[in-house]
Amino acid sequence: MDMQASECNGADAGTKPATGELTFSWLFEQVQGYAAQSIHPKPSRLEKGGTWVGVGATGLGLLTAALPDSLFPAGSQIMILMGCLLTEITGFLLSFVLMLKREGRQYIKPRLTHAAEMDGDFAYWAYLVDQLRAFPREEREQRLRFASTLRQGMTERMGLAFGGLQKLGFFPVLGALYLQLRTWKWGDWAGAFDVNPIAAVLIFGMVLLYALGWVLVGIRSRLETYVNLLEASLAEQSAQAVTGL
Repeated sequence: MDMQASECNGADAGTKPATGELTFSWLFEQVQGYAAQSIHPKPSRLEKGGTWVGVGATGLGLLTAALPDSLFPAGSQIMILMGCLLTEITGFLLSFVLMLKREGRQYIKPRLTHAAEMDGDFAYWAYLVDQLRAFPREEREQRLRFASTLRQGMTERMGLAFGGLQKLGFFPVLGALYLQLRTWKWGDWAGAFDVNPIAAVLIFGMVLLYALGWVLVGIRSRLETYVNLLEASLAEQSAQAVTGL
């Protein structure tokens, strides 16, 4: 088990903090190896970059369309809007295709692949639990209470702002694109961003909230991992104490 865990996390796996005290920074470094080979595939930088490129192109296009024509040389506004539209669609399409590719791998021999990945995850999970048990129980209990409180508060705030973002998937972006392009015709490049100010705010808001929402989902997932690891380290010791009695 130790050999497999070391391969996943590198040469520094299992080293305690310089202060000897359990910290979330140390726990983050240890969990990095676990997250890298989790059963849930992680979005690549290219996939994340495609989303942010689409968000930026949407905002730039809406801003350009809202400015008066007199600020631009003849024909330049159309060229800018054309570039923004192509960049926006390309960015979101790239992100969507990469998301489908990443998620689609789960459906190719899903049972066998999932079982094999769970075996690897369990070995590393048990290794991390053993590392946590080297710290005093009181430290782990304090950090568990702190992390649990943060997780609960974050879940409630995200529910108010984003709802079931994980269940909606790419749908908010498709909805924003529909609002933007519902009356657009091929060749009418300026028309792609020709929306009233309220619709422009709604479109950009939907796209921006979608991107920010997934950032927060990743942070909350990492927080849940901390909580689960701390709980497992405490539960295992409790079970051993009961057995010893």
